[in-house]
Amino acid sequence: MMVYNPSPKPDYKKNTFIKFSNLKIHLWGDKVSGYVKDWIYVSNKSIHQIIFGIKPGSNFKHSNEYRTIFGADEFLYVLSGTLIISNPQTGEIHKVEEGQSVFFRKDTWHHAFNYSNKELQVLEFFSPPPLTGTSGVYAKKKPFLKKNIYQKKILEYPNINFKKENSFFILNKEDIIWSLYGPNQELLFGTYVKTKYLKVNLIKLMPGQKSPPISFIHDVCFFSLNNNIMADIPGHKKSLCMKFRDTIYLKGNDEIIMKNKSKKEAEIIMCEGLI
Repeated sequence: MMVYNPSPKPDYKKNTFIKFSNLKIHLWGDKVSGYVKDWIYVSNKSIHQIIFGIKPGSNFKHSNEYRTIFGADEFLYVLSGTLIISNPQTGEIHKVEEGQSVFFRKDTWHHAFNYSNKELQVLEFFSPPPLTGTSGVYAKKKPFLKKNIYQKKILEYPNINFKKENSFFILNKEDIIWSLYGPNQELLFGTYVKTKYLKVNLIKLMPGQKSPPISFIHDVCFFSLNNNIMADIPGHKKSLCMKFRDTIYLKGNDEIIMKNKSKKEAEIIMCEGLI
């Protein structure tokens, strides 16, 4: 049995371009929980951003060593494959396709299944981050869930008293709250999640569009959903070319300017840090 192994906690003291192709894989889990691959971009006291991967037909559940209940808000965006997310305490289950997201709050037991014939890859933002004691240490203090439930008790359906979503909020692009950003309101800026601990947004760039300077008080991660996004940030003399799954870590109050060099609309998911 694999003994609990805390994940690496990469941190950055300056603006950093993080290429997906350069990330090392961290494997966690055991025979009971299942095995999961993590690509960890950053995990400090401000931001925790990873991609987790599950093989076709595989899943992660929980074991005594690996308890999947945490003291944080979580946002998951499906990059590839189909995610079946389950609350094994209640039997609540949802199917989340590529391009969809799911949000849930602290103290939510969760299992994940890859319901596709390709690797499931899911972008995850987790806040407050693990360095604040919200992950493995927190989970060990929670009562162990001995029985897993994968079916809700339904006496009659449709029924106005039946609640489909108790633990998980499934988010589509239609659920985004849109704003206009910039001195001339030239940038389409959307909000996926905004809680006390977690802020996740979406930036859209039309073909050839250049953004105005973008900055936030706290550190920010910009995750590219497309190729050919050029970015200019302090500390880098040359423009950076972001590909799909690349990230830029930007320090608080610094500015970034992005340009979509492709012929298709581009999207960037961004998460603002806690501190």
